[in-house]
Amino acid sequence: MSSAMSERATGDIAGASADTSATPVGALGEKRRLLLLVRTALTLAIGYLLIFSAPSAGLPASQLAFVVAYLGSNVIVAVLPARILASAGFDVGLILFDTAATSFALYLIPDANTDVFVFYYVIILLASITDRLTLSLLAPVVTGAAYLTYLLARLGPHNLMQAAILLRIPFFLLAGAFYAFFVDRVRRGQMAAAAARQREQARTELLSLITHDLKQPLWVAQQSVATLYDQLDRQAVSLRNLAAQVMVSLRRMETLTLNFLDFDRIEAQVLRVFPRRASLNRVVKDLVDSYRPAFEWKRLHMRLDLDPALPPTLIDPAQLERSLANLLDNAIKYTPEGGSIVCRTARDGDGILLTIGDSGPGIDRERAATLFTRYQNGKDIVGRRSTGLGLYIARAIVDAHGGDITLDPTARPGAWFNIRLPLAPDESTAAACGDAEGIVAARPVTAA
Repeated sequence: MSSAMSERATGDIAGASADTSATPVGALGEKRRLLLLVRTALTLAIGYLLIFSAPSAGLPASQLAFVVAYLGSNVIVAVLPARILASAGFDVGLILFDTAATSFALYLIPDANTDVFVFYYVIILLASITDRLTLSLLAPVVTGAAYLTYLLARLGPHNLMQAAILLRIPFFLLAGAFYAFFVDRVRRGQMAAAAARQREQARTELLSLITHDLKQPLWVAQQSVATLYDQLDRQAVSLRNLAAQVMVSLRRMETLTLNFLDFDRIEAQVLRVFPRRASLNRVVKDLVDSYRPAFEWKRLHMRLDLDPALPPTLIDPAQLERSLANLLDNAIKYTPEGGSIVCRTARDGDGILLTIGDSGPGIDRERAATLFTRYQNGKDIVGRRSTGLGLYIARAIVDAHGGDITLDPTARPGAWFNIRLPLAPDESTAAACGDAEGIVAARPVTAA
């Protein structure tokens, strides 16, 4: 089932770029809004001219009914089903209807002059909004013919043959070409952006599926090797070291897998932390214990300096452990064999300070400037190829706790990170707020 889901997501990536011929729902909504906006302006302008050009006796009932009906046609456009709105027949019919309605309205206005051609330009704009290039190019021909017909009826053939009037006809074609070109460029840009979003969504889904598919076999392998490691006699050093090496590699694969999953959740803004009163010392100790095979395999000296009087902290233990695991995993990875790693907790004013340091090569000042950014140009802290997500995720999780994480540039040797976290409210304050366990509302984990 998992492979089938992955294949489906892979197919979505290819399909996202191929499925650009269909009109997206968002594009249809924008088309409807633009049509309503432009047609409302057109119908109001024509209605205004009809009403205020009427004789003193008032607007005849038939003309009033026409104005009301023309204004009401926008209601039909607003409630049309999407499949009709997207059809070519609707677009062609709309242009023909508006051209005929505009021409009819102009015939009813007794003192209308030759300057009414601007109304036909609005219809050319409507044709461009339909996103049909052929219709955009044909609309100037149709509206130009309608304008000439209006002039013939109003002025007669003799008065029509004036340069000032005849020169307006080419401008119909120029306006149509300009509108068509402009709208086509905008639409192509929108379609390209929509296709890019679909591809990105498909890639994100594929990454999430692969990550979930990897978690289960990795967990089984880790548990099996951990059982083997515990059962091996300490005198069987070579076998025990081999099992420890396998455990370290599996742990690193698990960290990479979870980093990809966390990164996906952070980008989608669905990763949450649920801070509560908890012991930071307990979180650090449990995490260090889980890395015991790695310390033994590389013969690393692990020094825990945990303040026994440390007050409770306001943290989400599971998520904070994920953050600290990235730091500790880096420390083990870059500390040479026989080196040392330090984990220290202490009270720091109105908060708590956790320090994780090692005796590795450290981090140069140039790389420290972008240390907590995602990808880091595809390289790790010593310049080797890497996803660069570990510290990015570590910082995002700590920030979501209301804390901060920094690299200490003065500590040597190695890399030393300081994590500051808020204290939990005392029990009396929590009880007064109606929350004896000190649990606060969920907080989103977002990119820094």
